[in-house]
Amino acid sequence: MSNQKANRVLGLVVAAISIVALIAVFAVKDTTPQLDVTTPEGTLQQYLQSVTTRDFDTAITYLAADTKCKIEDFDQSYIQDSIRISLSDSTITGDSASIKVSIENSNGDPFGGTYTESQAFRLSKSQSGWKIAGIPWPVYQCGGVYK
Repeated sequence: MSNQKANRVLGLVVAAISIVALIAVFAVKDTTPQLDVTTPEGTLQQYLQSVTTRDFDTAITYLAADTKCKIEDFDQSYIQDSIRISLSDSTITGDSASIKVSIENSNGDPFGGTYTESQAFRLSKSQSGWKIAGIPWPVYQCGGVYK
């Protein structure tokens, strides 16, 4: 077999493997189940998805009516592009809920290292559904009040 023909065959094999790998990546990329938005966990999931996609206009709608947080507070927050959030614990008592999540961020290590932080969210039930109280992640100051 000539070198030119061998290179062409090798190129086709590499292209086929690359296509299969891309299909596999996209097939498993979004496997997060969508929770019921009428539950505290579903409300928090929607809030966190809005925050991580930087849709702060939507994110702020999940906060309690008495919040001091404004869009500008979210604009000043730092959110990594590569982030993974998972539910750690959830406690619902009547019209209040406490939900803990783990947030995994890249630590900048060239070998892919990460660090995990825990965040707790308090939610209360209102006429319009579950709302997040206080100053929630990723903002640490709202209306001059520190978290």
